[in-house]
Amino acid sequence: MSDSLNLMLAVGKQAYEEMIQLVSIADLADLKFPAGAKRDRVMELLRKLDAIVGSVQRIMSAHIAESAETPVVTLPAPHRAFCQDVLLPEGKTIQRAYLEISGFGFAADLFLDDSTVENPSAPILNAMSWGLERWNDMLDEEEHFEWLERGFDVKTAQEMVAMPWFRPDEWSQNLKLLQPVLVDRPAHELRNHVRYRLTEIYRAFSLGLWMASIALSRSLIEFSLKANSPRLGILTTYIGAGGRTDEKSLKQLGEEIAAVVPILATPIETVREAGNRILHPKKRDVIAHPKVMRTEALECIRAARMIVENLYSEDR
Repeated sequence: MSDSLNLMLAVGKQAYEEMIQLVSIADLADLKFPAGAKRDRVMELLRKLDAIVGSVQRIMSAHIAESAETPVVTLPAPHRAFCQDVLLPEGKTIQRAYLEISGFGFAADLFLDDSTVENPSAPILNAMSWGLERWNDMLDEEEHFEWLERGFDVKTAQEMVAMPWFRPDEWSQNLKLLQPVLVDRPAHELRNHVRYRLTEIYRAFSLGLWMASIALSRSLIEFSLKANSPRLGILTTYIGAGGRTDEKSLKQLGEEIAAVVPILATPIETVREAGNRILHPKKRDVIAHPKVMRTEALECIRAARMIVENLYSEDR
């Protein structure tokens, strides 16, 4: 997977660098294009980049949804930077500009709408329920026993699908919101504490366990900050009252690391604050609406992903 992704990003990086010599990304956002031969070349480069944006997004989504591995993708530093800083952030601008320049701008909102449905109609659940119900109705007791011996428990499966928490359509929607962690070192070189927590965080979010994903995100960044502090020249302890050595709080450690890596200031505080509300709730704290919790959980995961990507990449 990394090989095909690397190849796409290499081609995309080359095309993007040529394109911005012909038109600025700001002009593309405003749907302004050069004239004549330059316009034709920009159109061709946008066509290529539009395809690459879609392919990269599909590969990353598939890695999360279909792989049992840790949601980490290894890329060389230049390709990682291009993907994180350019291709994904500017993906919608590129795709919208291509639709406009190729004459399909009127359909941009339809093609580029990637919002998830708040209350999906549950076609996946309906298919499962109907299929199991029909299968169950076709079997008599002897046939049920025969299928059970072959490893198919139809009755229990039907009961499980009917459970109120069994919501595969929502799980599918949640998965579409996640992106893998991009680092420039092999995934197996990350500490087990990091890889296992990342796996659990993504699984918790996909299953709609918002508080669990927030709490695990806090645990992940706390471990990551402590593990990487020595490399950044920061101590994880301090001399407290009576000369006793104490561990620095997450707030203190986060502030010191943010002073060295300023880009991490906001992500660290995002996860710390949300995690504290979940793990150490106060009387005035209220449990938010599920939609709000989902948004906050996603923000925490994105912040935690950014922290891991920065602290565990070799170019840091």
